Amino acid sequence: MPFRILCLHGMGTNAGIFAAQTVHLRSLLPLDYEWVFIDGPAECDAAPGVAAFFSAPYLCWYTTPTTTKMDLAHQLISSVILNDGPFDAVMGFSQGAALAASAILRHQIQQPSKPPLFRMAIFICSPMPFSQSLDFGIDARRYFGLRSIQGPSRPGCSTTVPNYLITDPAYLKSEEDQDESSSSSEDESQPFRREAPSIFYQMYHFSVDEVRLQIPTVHIYGRQDKWRLHSKDLVKLCPKNLRTIFEHDGGHEIPKSASEDICDAIETAVASL
Repeated sequence: MPFRILCLHGMGTNAGIFAAQTVHLRSLLPLDYEWVFIDGPAECDAAPGVAAFFSAPYLCWYTTPTTTKMDLAHQLISSVILNDGPFDAVMGFSQGAALAASAILRHQIQQPSKPPLFRMAIFICSPMPFSQSLDFGIDARRYFGLRSIQGPSRPGCSTTVPNYLITDPAYLKSEEDQDESSSSSEDESQPFRREAPSIFYQMYHFSVDEVRLQIPTVHIYGRQDKWRLHSKDLVKLCPKNLRTIFEHDGGHEIPKSASEDICDAIETAVASL
């Protein structure tokens, strides 16, 4: 039987682009691996450098990781598994990797007696995953431009994201979402928007969450990637005996020169199943 792998692209690309980005890597893996690439539901700007080589549409799984949008993204993954699954593994790049980790954690938390969504996961250049629930993660609202916050999202919840995880002033927020829920009467020159009670950002982090991914995981990231420290912290959400790590010399990419080493990491995890 084929070993089926669901593939989730990064923000600002699409299923076809992710297939092209991984074609050399996949050519080195066993022929009985079946790769299933799907598109994210929302349009967005092209990822840096992508538009010069690939045409639109440029898609993402969510424009910003609010609890509501994470819930919708999880529902999409559940629907794909129901209609096109089962899958042995999931492989995600960047936002797709973060979504995969978040969906796995949700299923594991909510349905601990059932088999996991996937038997293993491959995370490539992953940012930290976000939760759909207020019960987990760091309350990261103020890092996404929300103000007038009246206390944490839950009693005792940390509201401080480690400084080394702040990659840029806007963090993961798009321009469209910066203005989401803002009143039309507000001064658009203001850099922040007033808090809408239904908008929450809950970032999973090993320092505040006891939950860990209980499946074999492969972690691939580059030394020059600005999301490298996110990827390294995702590693800490996975037990040492279940994780395989490969760090290459590049950036936010899947370098062809590292394909053999990446394949070795993947095959190590597969052999553990």
